[in-house]
Amino acid sequence: MRQEEMESAGQHGEGTVGSVAAPDSAVDRIQEAEEGVERSLADLRELERLPVSEHVARFDAVHNALTDALNRAEELLSGPSSSGS
Repeated sequence: MRQEEMESAGQHGEGTVGSVAAPDSAVDRIQEAEEGVERSLADLRELERLPVSEHVARFDAVHNALTDALNRAEELLSGPSSSGS
């Protein structure tokens, strides 16, 4: 699913985008970001066993993982094409 999204995003600029030349690298970066989000979300499943005072740290970790994933996606979509002009 995610690979299809990146392929369609890479073709958004009509075809000759620098990031399309290295799809493995882009896919790897996306998978790393997704894994970080998944780990953080898995930690939320343990909230019932933790004191309420530790809940904020878990939610912060999820927020940070999501922010990282969005930043990576933005870099992949705009990075190479904007620096090549």
